[in-house]
Amino acid sequence: MTRTDFIKGKFVGLLASVRGSLTTPDVTNLAKSLPAVIRDRLPVLVGAPSRGREETSSSAGGMGIGGKIFLLFVLLPTFIFWLYALLWESKGYMVESRLTVRAAQEQKAAVGSDAMSVLSKIGGGSKSTAQDTYIVLNYLKSRALISDIGGRAYFEKIFARDDVDYFSRLKRGANLEELWKYWNTHLLASVDALSGILTIQVEAYNPQDALRLAKDLVRLSEALVNQITVRVSQDALTRADAEVSVSSQRLADAREKLLQFRNANSLIDPASKASSIGELIGKLLLEKIDIENSLATFSGSLQSDSPSQRVQRAKLAALEREIADARSKLTNDKLSDAVSAQIASYERLKLEEQFAQTLYTIAQNSYQKARQQLEKQGLYLVVVVAPTLPESETTPKVIVSTLLLFSGLSVLWGVGMLIGAAVADQMV
Repeated sequence: MTRTDFIKGKFVGLLASVRGSLTTPDVTNLAKSLPAVIRDRLPVLVGAPSRGREETSSSAGGMGIGGKIFLLFVLLPTFIFWLYALLWESKGYMVESRLTVRAAQEQKAAVGSDAMSVLSKIGGGSKSTAQDTYIVLNYLKSRALISDIGGRAYFEKIFARDDVDYFSRLKRGANLEELWKYWNTHLLASVDALSGILTIQVEAYNPQDALRLAKDLVRLSEALVNQITVRVSQDALTRADAEVSVSSQRLADAREKLLQFRNANSLIDPASKASSIGELIGKLLLEKIDIENSLATFSGSLQSDSPSQRVQRAKLAALEREIADARSKLTNDKLSDAVSAQIASYERLKLEEQFAQTLYTIAQNSYQKARQQLEKQGLYLVVVVAPTLPESETTPKVIVSTLLLFSGLSVLWGVGMLIGAAVADQMV
């Protein structure tokens, strides 16, 4: 026997076994339970009864396999759930509250106030309260809330009581992850992007517990907002204090340089020295003018080599030397101790001192403003809708929940039957 004949024999045997399995009663009943549209598209199985015999056997044999599956996996679970929701499921009470975060109105700085302008930049400018509202939202859904509100003992007192049904009850001794997952099934929170209002809905199995839980959420949200305000103010105060330290050190350095300049040049203010030198030059020029006038007056009556003329000319020469020497002390590019050079260095040091003094004043004002901001509240939690005691339960919704379960199971049953028909079609 060749390899080809062997493979053909195996393939024929496999087809025979498949055809034999398709003629079993289970497959026949599955085909009969399908809708007529799908059943008409199925191929005629070997050994399958005719349509007349099929109808006779179907009517005689009662419900097909599809009906049994529908009864077992759709009707029975729906009926059990209906009994559970009607007789056993604990009643849930929901409390709603609405919050928003608002910033305190800040007093506008006066026009031309440099200190207030710098402080506004240090403080960060305008505040985004919408972002703060989303911070509160994320906090309410976080694990941190579980610890802040009281931890496992708090939730067990509300959700692990004996009067809560087994499927709704929180199991005792749950860890943090289990508490967090259970908490998020009893909390609905969202933020309206347009109004910035945070809506909080909490559910408990007792009206008083639901109200207490909602009030605790409002209290913790307000504490979080206050913490954000204090932290921002403390950061601003820390930055302002650092600016004061830097500006004070800069002012001290500028004054030290000015002191060294005065000690090195043995003067307090070069401008006063220049003024005195200028006055001296003015007096010397007046004396020079008087001597020149005297020489001009007596030049015709006295000889040029007369004693009085020689004395006058000697005085004139001395005055000119004094004037030249005074002018060289006042302005001379070659002398480092000239008054003009001293004035330039002194003015530069004086300008640095004045600038450091201005920065120090601004930093001091900023520090005082930041300290005042720390003492008052910058953000406020506004309770738009306060939590109130619920008068009736919101869950369970027996009819709605039962219909939803029945619809979902019916859809799954229909999908399963279609898949089964497709598989049977491919097996022929």
